[in-house]
Amino acid sequence: MEDSGLFDFWDPSCRPLGPAVPPEEPGFSGATVMRITTSRGPLAVRGWPPDGLPRQRLEALHRLLEHVAPTVPVAVPVVTGDGNRLAEWQGRLWQLEPWMPGTADFRDNPSSTRLEEAMATLARFHLAARGFVADRGAETWFGSSESSRSPAVGERLTQLADYQRQWDQLVGRARKTVSGRADWTGLLVDIDRLFGRGAAAVAGQLQTVQPTGYRCQPCLRDIWHDHMLWTGDRVTGLIDPGSCRSDNVAIDLSRLLGSLVGDDTAAWDRGLAAYDRRAGLDLAETGLVTVLDQSTVLLSGAVWMERLAGGRVGAQSAAAVYRRLTEVVSRMRRLAERLGFD
Repeated sequence: MEDSGLFDFWDPSCRPLGPAVPPEEPGFSGATVMRITTSRGPLAVRGWPPDGLPRQRLEALHRLLEHVAPTVPVAVPVVTGDGNRLAEWQGRLWQLEPWMPGTADFRDNPSSTRLEEAMATLARFHLAARGFVADRGAETWFGSSESSRSPAVGERLTQLADYQRQWDQLVGRARKTVSGRADWTGLLVDIDRLFGRGAAAVAGQLQTVQPTGYRCQPCLRDIWHDHMLWTGDRVTGLIDPGSCRSDNVAIDLSRLLGSLVGDDTAAWDRGLAAYDRRAGLDLAETGLVTVLDQSTVLLSGAVWMERLAGGRVGAQSAAAVYRRLTEVVSRMRRLAERLGFD
């Protein structure tokens, strides 16, 4: 990649000084992300999927990131020679952005201090994003409203229904991909059983809150353990914001807390209280956090079943995926105990 014409779009200081380095574990978004060393420091090269987000949405996301950057550590893409933050090359949209420092190691080094810092960082992002004014045409993705339905609720109801319709086929294909491996098969048996028994209960919760109007604003929507980087007890990077769009802040709170502290109810209470002190959280939003977390738990099992069924878990990521599946099944079991569907 160091000799690629792609880098002609940017200042010469952005040209790689050596080979591009791929991530240790490839993601599932379809994006290409590589690390390069340049004279201006380490940069991430991001190539968006050819059938991914429209250019207008990405450009609006970049303006949002520029708006919140003075407040929270996010990577604002580097401007190209013609003043854009995106370059179109070989059928894809590409961007260069600072490689954010730190490590996603909260689970390895959990503490109340770090939990407080995580919630404070998320609160700062939300407060800054609340003041963002989207350009005309981008309001659908990044506008704010005092009372709107949560898009996440409707999306999850649709997801649940879609998975229920094709569930038996997904399970059959997924089990073929792990045939002969008892450890994997056992996890899939648990996911199959728990999803089948829990889908109706979780759908009922989502249907209950669906008509409710919530304060909506730009939210990250995929802020979880691996997307929050730490240097000591300080958050030094919020990464991979491609899912960002308008919703209620409960979507970020449920996703982040669920991934950081799992089912530790005392830690949930501390985290929500820490966020509330900084950005405010009303009773309806607190209830939505719970509903969204529980739907996340159930749908996580379905998402991994689909990925296995589609052969999207390669040997390079198998060990990490197995750990994730073990965590998913553990949370699904606890959800079943709470809602009484096991």
